[in-house]
Amino acid sequence: MNRVEVNKDNICLNRIEEKCINCGTCLKTCKSINNFDNDCINCGQCILTCPTGALTPKYDYKEVLNYIHDTEHTVVVFTAPAVRVAIGDAFGFEPGSFLEGKLVSALKVIGFDYVFDTTFGADLTIMEEANELITRVKNKDLPMFTSCCPSWVLYVQKYHQGIIKNLSTCKSPIAMQGAMIKSYFADMYEIPKEKIISVSLTPCISKKYERSLYPDTDFVITTSELILMIQELGIDFKNLKDKEYDKLLGKGSGGGLIFGVSGGVMESILRTAYYMLNKEKAPKDFYEFKAIRGEKNIKDAVVDMGEFYLKIAVVNKVSTINENFDKLLDYDFIEVMACPGGCIGGGGQPLVSIKDLSDIRGSRINSMYQSDASLKVKESYMNPEIRDAYDCYINKRNIELHTDHSKK
Repeated sequence: MNRVEVNKDNICLNRIEEKCINCGTCLKTCKSINNFDNDCINCGQCILTCPTGALTPKYDYKEVLNYIHDTEHTVVVFTAPAVRVAIGDAFGFEPGSFLEGKLVSALKVIGFDYVFDTTFGADLTIMEEANELITRVKNKDLPMFTSCCPSWVLYVQKYHQGIIKNLSTCKSPIAMQGAMIKSYFADMYEIPKEKIISVSLTPCISKKYERSLYPDTDFVITTSELILMIQELGIDFKNLKDKEYDKLLGKGSGGGLIFGVSGGVMESILRTAYYMLNKEKAPKDFYEFKAIRGEKNIKDAVVDMGEFYLKIAVVNKVSTINENFDKLLDYDFIEVMACPGGCIGGGGQPLVSIKDLSDIRGSRINSMYQSDASLKVKESYMNPEIRDAYDCYINKRNIELHTDHSKK
């Protein structure tokens, strides 16, 4: 077989058989991104390089629309950072256009009852993971790897079980946000959680797999699925007026926003960890960390955290892990993203010219960092909604924001 095998029970990926020409491009992509031969970790990169559109995410948006039309339920959607810099590709905007306001507006027109920003969940992850990093450093329990990319976590569970204990125990931003919607939001608005349908909008097909592990998120739809919803409902996306996210679980910090790019998770966590250690804002270099930005396969640095130095690395693509595994164990803190460029290059993003993929990812990355630079709140610990959530709810209700990856 000259192509990636897609099992019928795959909850992330689908093949339209009549479109497949058995050209082998999907298999070549899988080998170049992951160094695999038909062992899927749900990254979906094969979708982006299929020349005939035979590969697609497993669509769930029709079922979501059914719930939107069902007045018995409150349907809540929360949007990942990388969606807002990619959705415009389907509607004639320049690559990387930052379209947060139009994205929120489109979701309101579709009929979602509440529209939240997953950067809130990312801020929670930053707070928890920064604290975990400091604890691990003091306990000499290193290295620590990030765990917000489900394809990376699945890869570890399949191929490197010896380092499962080195994965951060933090749930991903989507899993944390789902938990907060079914608890914090439900209680604040006095809505029975069984009457809430929570929908995560993401650039990543692997989150469909992750959803099966964390039942607080009912559905995951991709950027490409949202585009289909907009088109099928006849919504004039280009002329929508900008709207803002709903409050309570609304907009996160700049740190939460740049979770969508390779290096962004590292940069965000270091900003907050530095504050936790020193009770003062991190140095200027932490806000434009050039050494760990961009699409280089391994980006590394030694960081002065005040109380100690950290040897850090940012890994772009799982194939880089395969080629440098032993070397990476010498670092203290390692970020790993399965997709090139991070979430902005996820398999659920809209299809674009294959020859322009790299340039388009670059435009999306630049857009994310430009937005972070323009925001007043760039640190998770400075987000007033995060402070309120901890003071009013998380600390009092013992909300579970961590997990045991060895049991998944």
